[in-house]
Amino acid sequence: MKIEGPSKTQNVSKTKKAEKADKADAAFGEFVASAPQEAPKAAASSSIAAVDALLAVQSVEDPTARAAKKRMRVRADKLLGELDKLKNALLTGTMTIGHCIDIADVVASHRENIDDPGLTGILDEIDLRAQVEIAKMRKALEAQNNAKSPDSGDNQLA
Repeated sequence: MKIEGPSKTQNVSKTKKAEKADKADAAFGEFVASAPQEAPKAAASSSIAAVDALLAVQSVEDPTARAAKKRMRVRADKLLGELDKLKNALLTGTMTIGHCIDIADVVASHRENIDDPGLTGILDEIDLRAQVEIAKMRKALEAQNNAKSPDSGDNQLA
């Protein structure tokens, strides 16, 4: 048996696929060449600096506003303390007309500087309830005093 080397290859002819690829390469090359060379620049950071300055100015607290907040906090603590005393007096059964008067006084003294309509509504409800309780207690005390005092007609008969 005779061994021969590799067989000869036939001449390769161009196919239609190669022609299509050449056309596509040319179209892509034109596309790349016509694209803008430089990307658009980002917006200037001066607008961000202006916003930062506005935020910094807003975060600075006015000394008068700080003092007003402190006064409001003290008033709120006082009112809550009085309400707590009233709650304890109700629970222990030792509520007096003085407790209700104290609540009404605290509410009345703190109304002048309140701008919040929700808070004003709450204070109105507290004040109304305190006034109702005061009226009820006064009526009960008057009835009790009238029951204890003898009639002037009974004294004449005796």
